[in-house]
This record gives sequence, C-alpha cells and structure tokens, in this order.
Amino acid sequence: MIKMVITDIDGTLVKDGSRMLPAELVDTIDGLLDRGVRFVAASGRSQISTERLFEPIKERIYYATCNGTLMGSCDRLLFAESLDRTLLEEILADARTLKDTVPFLTGAGVMYADSDEEEVIRWLREGYQEDITQVEDMCAMPDEFVKLSVYDKKHRSGETFRSFCEKWKDVVSVSTSGAMWLDIYKLGVNKGTATRWYQNYFGVTPEETLALGDQQNDVEMLRAAYHSYAVGNAIPEAKQAARHVADTCENGGALKVLRSFLEEK
Repeated sequence: MIKMVITDIDGTLVKDGSRMLPAELVDTIDGLLDRGVRFVAASGRSQISTERLFEPIKERIYYATCNGTLMGSCDRLLFAESLDRTLLEEILADARTLKDTVPFLTGAGVMYADSDEEEVIRWLREGYQEDITQVEDMCAMPDEFVKLSVYDKKHRSGETFRSFCEKWKDVVSVSTSGAMWLDIYKLGVNKGTATRWYQNYFGVTPEETLALGDQQNDVEMLRAAYHSYAVGNAIPEAKQAARHVADTCENGGALKVLRSFLEEK
C-alpha cells in the first residue's frame, strides 16, 4: 500500500519550465490526498516557484525544494540544510570562471542574481515563476543559502561542468539537472536524504513509498523508494536506479503511474 509519493517536477511530472499543472494531474493528486497519501514535490526549483506551480493544491502537499535542502509545507519551513558561507564564496568564485554560465544563489525565501544576463533572468521569472532579486554582489547578502545554481547557456551541462564536478565532489554535493543546470549544495544532502527525512517524519517505510524522476539529481530519491519509476525520457543513470520505467513525460508517464496507484486503492 502506497502511503507517500515523492516526485521530481520538471521533465518528470510536467514539461521543463511549466507554469501550471494540467487539470487531470491536479485531480489525480487530489484523489491520492483524499485517500490519505502524503504527496511531496521534490525539485531543484525554489519553494516559491514550486508553490506557484501547485497553486490549486499547495496547502495540501509537502515540498523538498532546492534538491532536498528545504523541507516544508505551504508557508512553513520544517528543515533546512545551509551551505557554509566561507566555502560557498570559494566555490562561487570558481564557478564564475566557467565560460557562458550564469550563477544564482537560493535561500529559504529568496533567489539572488548579480548578473546582467537579462534574457536568462526573464526566462526564470516568466517560465519558472521565480522571484529573483538582482543585486551587485550576491555574497554580500546576509541570507543563509542552501543552493548555488549555475546555468549553462550552451545547454551542455555534462560537458561544461565535468571538471568542476570532479574538483568539488568530495566537498559539496554536485549534480547536473537536465542540459542546462548544475546544482551545488551541502555535502551528503540530496533528494534521497529528503525522501528518508519525510519517511521518518510521516512514519512511512520505503516499501510504502512511490518515487518518480528523470535526472541525475533524482537517482538517490529513486533508490530510497521501493516503488521507483523513471520516466521514459530519463537519463540512463535514473533508469538504472529505478525498478520500473514509465512512459515519457511528454506522454504523461508520471500521470499514468499515479493513476494506476489511485485505481488500486
């Protein structure tokens, strides 16, 4: 019996950068919630962006945003994993040397940019509905930061960030997300640790957990759930980590899986 669903968003639940959930997806999640299933949206997105996407049901679900560094529900922070400030400044300085990239810093309630890349910033605001504050120097801000994100304008994240990831992999958690993003957060923290945190919080076992994902940053989450599904468009690593492969995101693979478990109850 499934008691908890934890799922990636972009490329899994909806197309990358979607602003709204399809009505049939909202209805299906609502149905699971009505039957007592806990629903956790696990994403590289910020809390604000995620809540806006799930607007019709935002007060009924839980979140593991910024790749599992922030856990909470609507307007309520339950747990956060912040990056050490001195270490963050060192890594950010190194990230700034990467050509054709744009860095962003995210805290519990804010996302900062100190770049003049207006096209990228506008895309994040309009597509992902992010609240981005543009400043002269992100590191001068007093906030606690949970994630450093680096956008690759060439859309070749695996190639662009390969050496960078190798350099920092034993110091912080680093993972690519799709073709465009590198995410950096506290060492040992990921969507898998968020999954286990929620399993403990709700008193749910891995055998009672359903997970869906498609990217490198979903691998640990998929391994933490017995009922694990990679969508058909997932990278090979995600498919290897999952017990099952569903239809593609484009064809509503995640929705089909959720519906199948809803019909079983």
